[in-house]
Amino acid sequence: MASNLKIRPLRAADEPQWRDLFERYMRFYNTAPDDQAIESAFHGMLSADQALRCWVGDINGNAVGLVHVILHPNTWSLMPDAYLEDLFTHPDYRRHGVGRALLQEVINTGHEEGWRKLYWNTAADNETAQSLYRKVAQQTSWVRFEVAY
Repeated sequence: MASNLKIRPLRAADEPQWRDLFERYMRFYNTAPDDQAIESAFHGMLSADQALRCWVGDINGNAVGLVHVILHPNTWSLMPDAYLEDLFTHPDYRRHGVGRALLQEVINTGHEEGWRKLYWNTAADNETAQSLYRKVAQQTSWVRFEVAY
């Protein structure tokens, strides 16, 4: 792990670097960035309601990775579930422990705040991500379905 890596919450001043990372992530999944959605997500992650959360991996004042989490109620518990929607590290900083540190920060926060569970999806062919995920979580047998509009 990079010795000067810090994991911290997103700040307003991070917007240009965060936007670059998020747009790279979207292109990785062959999705065209939508400026209005990106703007809404950024401001939602800075809002006080904490439903959308973001942490960044910071090396020497530069955001080099991001993780987005959505907290939501569930019908099985009074404690919230957390959906890890996005995890991305700038290509120049991969294999330096950024992704793992971001994921560990989310896991630790969930323990501290008493979340019921943290869950996420990844592409079936994203072996790099799956290699990391298998180190910190259990792969389930659930099958995902969706309706896109």
